[in-house]
Amino acid sequence: MSAATVAELIGIFLAGATPGLEAVIVVPVGIAAGLPVPAVLAAAIAGNLATVVLSVVFGERVRRWWRRRRANQDRTDRRSQRAQRVADRWGLPGLALLGPVSLGTQASAVIAIALGQTRQRTLTWISAGTVVWAAVAASLAAGGLQLLGIGA
Repeated sequence: MSAATVAELIGIFLAGATPGLEAVIVVPVGIAAGLPVPAVLAAAIAGNLATVVLSVVFGERVRRWWRRRRANQDRTDRRSQRAQRVADRWGLPGLALLGPVSLGTQASAVIAIALGQTRQRTLTWISAGTVVWAAVAASLAAGGLQLLGIGA
C-alpha cells in the first residue's frame, strides 16, 4: 500500500471519527475516490467507533450535564424529541440501527447511556448498527460505480 493510500485512509478514519460524518457517509466517498473497499470500511468504522467509545465512556458525565441543562430549560429541541421517540418505540436496537442515518452514532450512544443502558450493551448495539450501515453503504457505492462503469 502506498504512502498516499495510507494518508487517504487516515483521512477516512478522521472523517469517520467526526460527529456528523458517519461511516455511512464516509465509506462511499472513500470508495468513489478509488480506495480499496475493505480498507475504507475498516478505517471509517474504526474512526466512527472510536468516538462512540468515547461517548459511551463519558456518557455518564454527559447524562448528568444534560439533566442539569434540561432542568434549566422549559423546552426541548427537536433532535432530543426525535431521539426520545425512537428510544421509546424501538429501544436500544432501534436507536442503534437508526442512529447512523438519523441522529448520529455518538448522539445515539449518549442517549442510550442517558436512558440507563449499560456501556457494554450500548457499545455492542451501536457498533452493530454502524457496521451494518457501513456495509450497506459500501455495497451500494461499489455497485453504483460498477453499474456506471467507473473504477475497476
